[in-house]
Amino acid sequence: MSSLDQVRRCVEEFSHSDFALHALVNNAGLMEHKRVITAEGLELNFAVNVAAVYTMTELLLPQLKKGAPGARVITVASGGMLTSPLMNDLQYEKGKFNGHAQYARNKRIQVALTEKWAEDHKGSGVGFYSMHPGWVDTPAVSTSMPQFQKTLQNQLRTADQGADTVIWLTTQPNELLKSGAFYFDRMEVTKHLPLCWTTYSSQLLNSVVDSIKSICKI
Repeated sequence: MSSLDQVRRCVEEFSHSDFALHALVNNAGLMEHKRVITAEGLELNFAVNVAAVYTMTELLLPQLKKGAPGARVITVASGGMLTSPLMNDLQYEKGKFNGHAQYARNKRIQVALTEKWAEDHKGSGVGFYSMHPGWVDTPAVSTSMPQFQKTLQNQLRTADQGADTVIWLTTQPNELLKSGAFYFDRMEVTKHLPLCWTTYSSQLLNSVVDSIKSICKI
């Protein structure tokens, strides 16, 4: 997922089958603490968490629309984005790099992209949803946040518990869900916490999306 060429190749192979696509779950994610640049010149976290998600979703829209009505895109974000504002510094080129902060920024972008897709494709029969799986005890968590995992190991969710809302969003009729919304434990929840100043204008959202589109060459 860190290679946009590979993402495009995957989509191309699927598209040649001419199948309808009924559900796309964007679940691959990464938290790299060093600023690593991919062979395509992208910061690694951004490449996996944002650029690949955007590219795959955009390029699979024709197949999703073939699966409409009832097709949907579910993007697995994180509650970690709740204290992070939407920013145009997509690849963390300003200031000292922080992997935790970049991950949170990426997840905020995923939620914002979900809003944008819902707006742009309203009436298409394709629903767009983002969600927080809860804090799940996975190998990725133990690798990227070992102290967090150690401290909360008895409170973390199992993989099955983390997947519950993803499966629920996949199986619910779109008319019972709100396209563009953010879900947790099978309920729509807020995308912004009080006093965190994370709300943003449509102008900023459009600017961020335009930048991503340019980077991904969509």
